[in-house]
Amino acid sequence: MGIRGPSEVCFWALNGKSAMKHNKKTEKGRNKRIDLLRPHFPNIERLLDAKPQGVGTDDLLDAAAAAWTALRRYRGEAHRVCTPERDERGLEVTIFY
Repeated sequence: MGIRGPSEVCFWALNGKSAMKHNKKTEKGRNKRIDLLRPHFPNIERLLDAKPQGVGTDDLLDAAAAAWTALRRYRGEAHRVCTPERDERGLEVTIFY
């Protein structure tokens, strides 16, 4: 399975810079992502169990990966995927992990 978006870049980094083997919508894929996030969010299972109706577990895992990246940015530990680009409004657009 290849890397297909910002959250998958985060999971790639959490997984020792190795692409995830299973899709995030499969049981194996979800469980692996939970295992990777648990050291950073020890109550991840409790939070997932309390998810609002209609919200996918995969979406909450993506949000947790984004939160992990935000914490790394705050601490000055995050890395960029590529040289930043600018959008049509001049805002910096780049992916961090």
